[in-house]
Amino acid sequence: MNLSDNIAVIIPAAGTSSRFGGSTSKQFSRLGDETVLEKSVNLFLEIPSIKEVVIAVNQNENLIESQSFYQDSRITIVSGGNTRSESVFNAMAEIDQSIEIVVIHDAARPWLKKTHFQDLLSHLANDQSIEGVFPVISATDSLRMKQGENVIPVERENFLHVQTPQIFYYDSLKLALDKLQQEGLHMSDESQAMEHAGFKLLAVAGDRSNIKITYIDDLTHHIEIDHRIGRGIDFHQFQPGDGFTIGNVFIDCKLSIVAHSDGDIILHAISDALLGAAGLRDIGYYFPDTDPKNKNLSSLKIIEKSLDLLKESGLQPRNIDFVVVCEQPKIGPYVNDLKKSLSAILNIEESFIGVKATTTEKMGVIGSGNGIAVYAIASLSDL
Repeated sequence: MNLSDNIAVIIPAAGTSSRFGGSTSKQFSRLGDETVLEKSVNLFLEIPSIKEVVIAVNQNENLIESQSFYQDSRITIVSGGNTRSESVFNAMAEIDQSIEIVVIHDAARPWLKKTHFQDLLSHLANDQSIEGVFPVISATDSLRMKQGENVIPVERENFLHVQTPQIFYYDSLKLALDKLQQEGLHMSDESQAMEHAGFKLLAVAGDRSNIKITYIDDLTHHIEIDHRIGRGIDFHQFQPGDGFTIGNVFIDCKLSIVAHSDGDIILHAISDALLGAAGLRDIGYYFPDTDPKNKNLSSLKIIEKSLDLLKESGLQPRNIDFVVVCEQPKIGPYVNDLKKSLSAILNIEESFIGVKATTTEKMGVIGSGNGIAVYAIASLSDL
């Protein structure tokens, strides 16, 4: 079995949020339509290789039952301890012994990206000499160290901030946590526990957007603001055929798209939306249909060019939303495939991609079944 297919996640969420200052514990504060804890947990529940998620909460906490994931069969709720080490130890006791990899992630880090998580897993799988990995980021502010009544300057280059998720082999982590319990020790994170037990770990580059919420202002200060928005629209006629490709997904039908390039109308509309958000020219400028080289051109090259232009401007896609308008064929059955395909092409999470399909109620050329349109909108963020 591939190690990355046999994973359990521990979420310690029993803290009192003493520094947070809100009327509700930080893990149950809301970020849009989800709580901080829901956002942290639901990301893992979207990953098929995650076999179970164990959440350690205060034994008197009632809000846990109102969380959207509470009834999920992969969720186990345990009582947390007085310290993080105790909470993780209690959660570890509930994990099936067939699990090979255990992930520990802070409840208050709701902005973890799946791509970053997969990168950490790859580092563990590719280095047979280590028993775990943990992400770190460099310090950016000047630092001083308390020394009696004084605060002494130190070189910030010598210090790193440690993040989660931290990922370890089950057997090694269990030995490390058992050792802590036997010695009556408590440590601030599991990488310290593993190193205390003598295991070799690898520090991996973290992600600065993977912020931990500590104070109430963190709820808003670290939410990414979409500061650039663009729109793209494309229309094409149909002709009889054996199917066509949109969003790099093949649609099986008795039609084809009339086009100078390969006719991937979704990628065309999204490209124009991305370019428009960046204040750039449209795809017709970069790929004119008067140029013979663009005959039957793959739309993947068009979107690749668009992404390269964004990168040159220090920008990247944040999210996209689009509507496919056609009387036939039915696009609804392909929505999940389209989200997966576009997620890979644009390197953004599926949850940041909106896909909708509709008809014109048989009005006009499209309503007569003779054409297709796509209306797309995109937002960008800084690299």
